[in-house]
Amino acid sequence: MRYIIAAVLLTLLTISYGQELPKKSLWQGQLGPIRLLLRIQTDSLTNRPTARFESPDQGANNIPVSDLRITTDSVVATSAMIGGTFRGKFTADKQGLDGVWLQRGVPPQPITLKRVEQVMAMSRPQLPKPPFPYRSDSITFQNADQSIRYGATLTRPATGKTFPAVVLITGSGPQDRDETLLGHKPFLVIADHLTRNGFAVLRVDDRGFGQTTGNFAAATSADFTNDVLAAIAYLKTRPDIDKKRIGLIGHSEGGMIAPLVAVQSPDVAYIVSLAGVGVKGADLLKKQLSAGARLAGVSGEELAASDQFFGTLIDRIVAQPIDQVIPVDTLRQVYRNWRKQQPDDRVRALGMDNEQALTPMLMQFSTPWFRHFLRYDPAPTLSKLTIPVLAMNGEKDYQVDATDNLNSFDMNLKRAGNKQYKIVMMPGLNHLFQTARTGAGTEYAQIEETFSPKALEIMTTWLKEVVK
Repeated sequence: MRYIIAAVLLTLLTISYGQELPKKSLWQGQLGPIRLLLRIQTDSLTNRPTARFESPDQGANNIPVSDLRITTDSVVATSAMIGGTFRGKFTADKQGLDGVWLQRGVPPQPITLKRVEQVMAMSRPQLPKPPFPYRSDSITFQNADQSIRYGATLTRPATGKTFPAVVLITGSGPQDRDETLLGHKPFLVIADHLTRNGFAVLRVDDRGFGQTTGNFAAATSADFTNDVLAAIAYLKTRPDIDKKRIGLIGHSEGGMIAPLVAVQSPDVAYIVSLAGVGVKGADLLKKQLSAGARLAGVSGEELAASDQFFGTLIDRIVAQPIDQVIPVDTLRQVYRNWRKQQPDDRVRALGMDNEQALTPMLMQFSTPWFRHFLRYDPAPTLSKLTIPVLAMNGEKDYQVDATDNLNSFDMNLKRAGNKQYKIVMMPGLNHLFQTARTGAGTEYAQIEETFSPKALEIMTTWLKEVVK
């Protein structure tokens, strides 16, 4: 959370050095379960060293170092962007730096950075490797008004004439067709498994990302709904697709979009919701932020203060009429009012003592997508679904609470009179459907499993039953 909240600040680089280092050097260590990298290189124009931190396990690969000091026996590197500093002394062989990591609101953490030639690749044993026993083609298609061209991959069995098909729908944030995250490619794993079991699978780059055109930043869930409708229209043009057996599999926000598509298109024959949103966006985000803080060790008065700030902030955004812009200064005032009520040490402990560092988060909260999401209530849409639905959640999912959201699916599908739905809570699985220890986001990269084989089998068995 601390990195997400941190601002992308423009800072002047302060450099002091007296130790002759190679033109490039890479140093790697562990902060608990998280890898921290310090990459030092020499600017070709000034011949002076520059540096950046990288946290590949958090998807942060360009954290600028604003103050770099290299002496004959030590390195001190500070990033104003995240309020973090590494202080280390060279080992006798100059191949290590024994030191400490200092960051606002976090106790000092000892860390040793060792010089490496390259970042060690993360083990992802489930990633499919060619040759594949099925056909896989990179394809493109357009939406109805030809304003967007989509880049996608279609996989289908090697034998047979027509196949049931599924469209995979990614979660929130710009993502590629494999839903790549921290070295994991869950949609590639799902597509491979389903294609081996007789399904054609279409996975698509999000608009404005990868090979797909368009503007992601200006889009809302309503626009992503139209993107899925375009994917269905494309599948219907293909002679190898059974037009009466086209379904949707959506993860996270994708599990919210799938029902929206289904109530608009009679061509959707079935839905799988993987950690799909079943409650109001504002309620989900409040609970998600609180759960994330608890998993990060925040408790007591600090947790109550954090919950109060984000609750007030979200309520203020929802209260603003959707057709009116909400100035970032309005959200800054929410922060200022909250800070006046809190002791300085509590604000520092939460890492929320720098208003400027919070600005990018406040800007994100004021975007069209975020405002649409916070106001959206899935219940009316779910209560119209009468097609087969499989709703699955991991019991350790802190981002989309399994109990709250599955209960909403259950209640609203009953209200729809749906007799063809199944609700499955998966013990021990997190938001990505990995077998997890706590469910915290910091574990996502550390877990080698990309997608639980048991969850894959439950989904595949259900799909085969639905399309037979």
